[in-house]
Amino acid sequence: MTASRTRLLYVGWTGQGNLGDDAIAEALLPRLPAVEPWHVPHDPAGFARQVLSGAALGAVNRAVLVGGGTVVGRRNWRLLLTATGALLARRRPWHLIGIGVEDPAFGGRNSFSDKDELARWVPMCERFDQITVRGPRSVELLGSVGIQAEMVGDPALLHRARDGVEPRERLLGVNLGFGDDLWGHDHERVVDEVAELVRGMVTDDWSVRFLVVNPKDEAATVAAIRRAAVPEERVELRRTFTVPDFLDAVGECTVLVAERLHALVLGAVAAVPLVGLEYQPKCGDFLASVGAEAHTVRTDRVDADLVREYVDAFAGAREGESARLLGRVEVLRARLSEELTRIRSGVLEGSAR
Repeated sequence: MTASRTRLLYVGWTGQGNLGDDAIAEALLPRLPAVEPWHVPHDPAGFARQVLSGAALGAVNRAVLVGGGTVVGRRNWRLLLTATGALLARRRPWHLIGIGVEDPAFGGRNSFSDKDELARWVPMCERFDQITVRGPRSVELLGSVGIQAEMVGDPALLHRARDGVEPRERLLGVNLGFGDDLWGHDHERVVDEVAELVRGMVTDDWSVRFLVVNPKDEAATVAAIRRAAVPEERVELRRTFTVPDFLDAVGECTVLVAERLHALVLGAVAAVPLVGLEYQPKCGDFLASVGAEAHTVRTDRVDADLVREYVDAFAGAREGESARLLGRVEVLRARLSEELTRIRSGVLEGSAR
């Protein structure tokens, strides 16, 4: 006999103008069955409105799907998932894929974490059928509190670049922007160093394409362009708020210097050599998953000359690095696809039960 059909309630930071979280949802939702068409609100007032409007009806047939992002180890996410489990999704097991883990080594002003927060996640993680994470540091952090995890990569790696987009000679892609805080707590310094980098690249006959992936980042981008003081025909600002727009724009770049996590992730999808400006440990966690951790610099140590060394090294070996990066992405993409197959099977089995 068949019981009521299991539905998945997607919990993700979507619809906030952040390309990365939307890219994760767009990669996962079409590949999974029976996902609720609305997403769980993160603010308490919005959550309460959903419950009062009747969203709790059917909770016994819903299981949670956490689609990615730096979730585990953050107090706000733990409280949100606790409330979701009590009121909106009471079926077990829950599912997740390729999540990130907040590193307590980062002393962020708004990180919602402390040295004991990760241990508080042990009972929550027991609700999930399997724990898969973005990168090797996330595996290590969970292992420190006795949670076994497998690295499958960031779910946004499931996207694919469009055929026919070819890299141009001496075109540097640059992305600026950060979330709630960054190493060093001083983004003006990062903007200054990037402006100096751009000035030097243009002097040496490069062009620069700034890629804005979040409207909040445009002010910093404009400031970097202004401070670089280069001829306007040698620098452009490209607003890339959708995955296809970003992949097309970045695919033409010789090298990408990026700060936002999912600018790096989608840059890897396009097989563009990456130089990371690590504003939080999650950037380094991802770069390690694709073997690119050696070419990153933290934002509290950013230096235009060092970044230039990395860019020059990749420019001289662009084809080889692109092929290596694409190979690593394909390995992770296969792991993500296998995990999606497993989740689909689990949902169908739960419906049958």
